[in-house]
Amino acid sequence: MQRVKISTYIAAAVIAVILLVFTTLFCGYVPTVYAATNGNLEFDKVNVLDDLQGGTIGGKPFDLADYPYDEKVQPQVITLAEYCYSYYESRQSNYGLYVYVYNPQGLAFDTNTDRNKISLGYGGKANYDKYSLTFLNYSTASGAEGLFYKFKVNLTKAQRAAILDGVNKAERVYELIGLELSVKNQVVDYKIAQKYKYSGYSKGYAPFEGAESTLNCTVDGVDKYLQLDVHSTYWRPSGTNGEAYSRDTLHSVYFSVPNYLIEEYGEMTAVHATWLNALTSPVFVTGNETVYNEVSKYLGQYVDGGNYHLLSDKNYNTELTYSLLACKLIESASWNHAAHGTSYVSYNANRRYTNSDLDIYTLAYCFLADKVNGERNADNYVLPSELLIGNKEKDIRGWFETYTETHGGELVNSRFSKELFAEVADSFTNVTIRKDDTFTLTDEVISQSLWQKFVGGGYKVTGTNEYKVSAIKRVDKTDFKTTKTQTCDELYINESDYAEFKAFYDKVTKKDKPETVYLFRYYQSVYTHNEVATFTRGTDGALITGFDYDFVDTNAYFMQMWVQLDFDIIDVTFTKDNVDTVIPVVMSPVDLAADGDTTLFPTDDNNDWWKIVLAVLAVILLCILLAPILPYIIQFIVWLVLLPFKAIGALFKGIGKAANKRK
Repeated sequence: MQRVKISTYIAAAVIAVILLVFTTLFCGYVPTVYAATNGNLEFDKVNVLDDLQGGTIGGKPFDLADYPYDEKVQPQVITLAEYCYSYYESRQSNYGLYVYVYNPQGLAFDTNTDRNKISLGYGGKANYDKYSLTFLNYSTASGAEGLFYKFKVNLTKAQRAAILDGVNKAERVYELIGLELSVKNQVVDYKIAQKYKYSGYSKGYAPFEGAESTLNCTVDGVDKYLQLDVHSTYWRPSGTNGEAYSRDTLHSVYFSVPNYLIEEYGEMTAVHATWLNALTSPVFVTGNETVYNEVSKYLGQYVDGGNYHLLSDKNYNTELTYSLLACKLIESASWNHAAHGTSYVSYNANRRYTNSDLDIYTLAYCFLADKVNGERNADNYVLPSELLIGNKEKDIRGWFETYTETHGGELVNSRFSKELFAEVADSFTNVTIRKDDTFTLTDEVISQSLWQKFVGGGYKVTGTNEYKVSAIKRVDKTDFKTTKTQTCDELYINESDYAEFKAFYDKVTKKDKPETVYLFRYYQSVYTHNEVATFTRGTDGALITGFDYDFVDTNAYFMQMWVQLDFDIIDVTFTKDNVDTVIPVVMSPVDLAADGDTTLFPTDDNNDWWKIVLAVLAVILLCILLAPILPYIIQFIVWLVLLPFKAIGALFKGIGKAANKRK
């Protein structure tokens, strides 16, 4: 599972006043004619260094010498600028917030992205959220290239209205918690923890229109915030969710908080989180190395099986010799079930026979199952999530990243090729999930009869279980049972994550200042997995006279799963004596995914001898049942066979008699 390496602690307040700024910089500094004629567009174009020159930062005039390049110093916010706030609603159209960043490491921040964000609260209320930043410009002066960046807080109409309604007119309070900046598509959340208090008004925006600028700003530290070390896990019931080859998935993360925080503010009762839901396009996994080598050549290319309007038309638009078919019903994978499944290349030539639910023309994934005991068995292969989303600790680059580098195209979330996903949510999920919220997972208890095991495919439902799981679970030592399986089943975590989960629990609970582990279940999705029958395509183009495909094996599958891109926790809520305390969180966003899973009832490609045995037994049984009438049947068959010869003999005999009479 993906991991975010950030130490966990509650930061103490910066008790003294950090900065005291009496300034006419920004709204007061910029000629109000810009606001009157062009909104704030002209201010957006002013270079960051021109803005800073002549201003007062930290109680002293801005001096470029105070801001050297230093690879050991992290990027930081110099100031949050409140632009053109007015007491009157009619003059608030030019209102905006600007963020000025000091970049001592000289990082080349990604500028054409929505992933640069700032965690912001306002009005002294528990209303934290993350807002995207629009890049405006950076310093280009000699000796200060890229040293300062200027961003505008991107506010929707509703967000602007909420902030303007939420701040106190006399003293507007803004809390900056963290600054997320992207470099080569990798986002880091830098701790800010600054509270800006603006009072007064710039010239032209005060209650009295003719008043001079009285705008000033003080900066304090935020009294509390939380940094989290977040790990992910998931859980699936063993059976289907009521649909063949579909299983419920519970997505979770876990982290720890200091015990002294719980003692002061109570139990954690809610988590505010955001993420972007995306459904992968079909992921192909095979245990056949020859098939893998051939199919992987065509990733990202449009392919089909040709257009057979006439039997004489044998033109293909691809040289791929394999056809992949997955039946969505749990039956033996076979071409005649194509109307109920997924096909890649095969059968697209003749819609009259197939018309499958999903025809894949561009395959975006192809994986080869690992070799175990000298064999590659896709039916038992679990595709690790890190192969999709990567793992920095193991130096694994995820498929999302590497495929995008090779194939590009339209991007999802400014990062990954759109072809990687069959469906992407229109917007980020932004939700506060409380402890009392629950998820309900369905588990059909299914099995195969002896006949189904012999002939392959098929299943029967023998019962149904339901699991109602609370969204937030405090973990303690009693949750660890005698076996790993029992522990994971009762905590609803995957067994492959047990070792890491247990190590994390032991580590944080044994600190000098112990911490408590919480499981946060944030989402439930459906995972689909279909066994694939692989065929080789023939060359005679026969659509009526025969089936022009030769069976290879069923050592493969297609699967699809929901992943969460840029999962992020904004704040957490603690409750004591019916009083809620919301604490903001600093956390770099991460991509989360569950593992691919094994085939429920795979077809055994090596069990043909059972079918032969059954056929022989069937013949023997038939002979036994027909034994009493077998002589009559044989006599009838002999008579039937001899009948044409007798007819011919009679014909010749008649001809001979007729000839004798003529003599």
